[in-house]
Amino acid sequence: MFVNLNKSGSLLRNKKLNSNKGRRRLIVVLSIIAVALIVPSIFIFLGLKQVSAHAKGLVAAYKAQQFDSLKGEVKATKQGLQEMNISLGFLFWLRVFPILGGYYSDAKNLASAGVEELIALEKILVNLEPVKGELGFDGHQKSGPERVTQALNLLNKSLPLLDKVDGNLTKAADSVKGIDTNKYPEKIGGRTVKKNIEVAKNFILGAAVAVKEGKQALMVAPQVLGIPGAKSYLLLFQNDKEIRPTGGFMTAYATLSIDNGQVKSTTSDDIYRLDEKLLNVCLTKICPLAPPPPIVKYLPEVSGKPRSAWSMRDSNISPDLPTSAKEFERMYQLLGEGLPFDGIIYIDSQVVEELIEVTGPIDVFGTKYSAEIDKRCNCPNVIYELESYAEIAAKGEKDRKAILGVLMQQILARSVGSDVEKLPQLISAIAELANQKHVMFYMHDGATQKALSALNWTGEIKSFDGDYLHINDSNFAGGKSNLYVEQTVTQEVNTQKDGTVKKKITIEYKNDQPFGVWLNGINRDYVRFYVPKGSKLISSKGSEDQVNTIEDLDKTVFEAFVQVRPQNTRKLEIEYSVFYQPGKEYKLMIQKQPGAKDFHYKIKLNGKGVADINLEQDREFRFSL
Repeated sequence: MFVNLNKSGSLLRNKKLNSNKGRRRLIVVLSIIAVALIVPSIFIFLGLKQVSAHAKGLVAAYKAQQFDSLKGEVKATKQGLQEMNISLGFLFWLRVFPILGGYYSDAKNLASAGVEELIALEKILVNLEPVKGELGFDGHQKSGPERVTQALNLLNKSLPLLDKVDGNLTKAADSVKGIDTNKYPEKIGGRTVKKNIEVAKNFILGAAVAVKEGKQALMVAPQVLGIPGAKSYLLLFQNDKEIRPTGGFMTAYATLSIDNGQVKSTTSDDIYRLDEKLLNVCLTKICPLAPPPPIVKYLPEVSGKPRSAWSMRDSNISPDLPTSAKEFERMYQLLGEGLPFDGIIYIDSQVVEELIEVTGPIDVFGTKYSAEIDKRCNCPNVIYELESYAEIAAKGEKDRKAILGVLMQQILARSVGSDVEKLPQLISAIAELANQKHVMFYMHDGATQKALSALNWTGEIKSFDGDYLHINDSNFAGGKSNLYVEQTVTQEVNTQKDGTVKKKITIEYKNDQPFGVWLNGINRDYVRFYVPKGSKLISSKGSEDQVNTIEDLDKTVFEAFVQVRPQNTRKLEIEYSVFYQPGKEYKLMIQKQPGAKDFHYKIKLNGKGVADINLEQDREFRFSL
């Protein structure tokens, strides 16, 4: 057989040449990718260092009260972010990669949002320059209280400028809306990541909401905080670990005076002292204080006898906060002191816990209050100490100093005196607490109340053009068992051709902890289901009393009662029908109970699961039929 060696050798040589060409092409491609990745990354890194340096300079300029430097650092920070954004643009091809693409988009959106926020700030500073002396920018660092007064004056002067920056803040909010913070790790290399991104996102979104939707609230803020005249507020502490209709059992109160943003506690005591005064008044004259039926039926005296009088600490029987606030004030006026305050601010233990987490531990009368987990209760230390204090007050011991007013004054003082870097976190925390109904307001001034109501910070039971649900729990003589009871609510919704909706609501209660655990006990729950007016009860299961139907707050209400023992579970079910206009869409509003936390809600529509959430605030749902 004849073999053409020359041809064979030629083939081998061609293969080698092709192989070498392939390697060269690969090297060229990899080189291009490396250049496309490394070069922009270098510029991004350098730009980030520059932005970080100017941001620190911005903070330093504010601390030093140097207006011109502040304006200059805002401009420089903005320019640095713009340049970094351009560098990020060279990495656009990263968008095609599943994970990297998401991180790239978030970085680009955060940078764009930052630019818009700084443009807005730049506009405001340019307009404020003529009054910089009046605003206290004198080159001398301000103390915490002075800083608050200055911030309020800045807000007051900035209010007419809000329309000029509305567009920038809206663009910023649109940029960060889609960022999913859950995909980020808590920390990288010891640096906090997830929390910082959450704070930045919430701050940007909050700024846009404040200007667009909360403009009324911003307009009344200076007045509320004592500019131009001092204001006085009654602060009521509701213990959410013993849940009641408006958020919790009222354990303590304080009178706060606010003048030019400066907060002082003038009175502070436990709620039992007010009830003692009321009882003494009622012994000398007839008081219209007959308790409502649910209190008579489900809330016995310590002796076990039915209650014959209605106390101030139990006045929040209505789930509608303005209604309960009016009832409290009616009782307060019987003391003969009139109403020496301009409104009531309701807070719960979650407020104290989260603000202390921002400010750090606080010492009051030799007791340390912190957000650290306390082994005595496996809960935050501040919760343990406040509960311990409440137990002492409840036993009638008067030698212990009331601490709520002093504690809140210290928290507020520490908050306003904290580093400027903490301000976004602080503002974000307070706004979130109000959104989740851990802080609520009842103001005597109509304009102020209307502005706060627009933000959903006033605890009303709402009207709604569609299906509606509000579940309201009242822990009547069940200790502080809400520390341990978990609740899951399932709504099964079935639309009918006759224009009705059949619904089954199931509440599953679970208490995994034994009797011996701190403050645990039998949870005695008076439960009310607020549903659209005209709803008809079909059946019920699990209530220890017959389920009753009443009308309240322009809603139909189903009343039930259930007891949940430690290391036990219970189910409460109600089935009812709702008239509903047939159409292409099913609308549902779920109103969260104030004080409630981490209640799990599931919604099934015509047999299909459509929602599975932790209800942290009021939610409106729209589902296609």
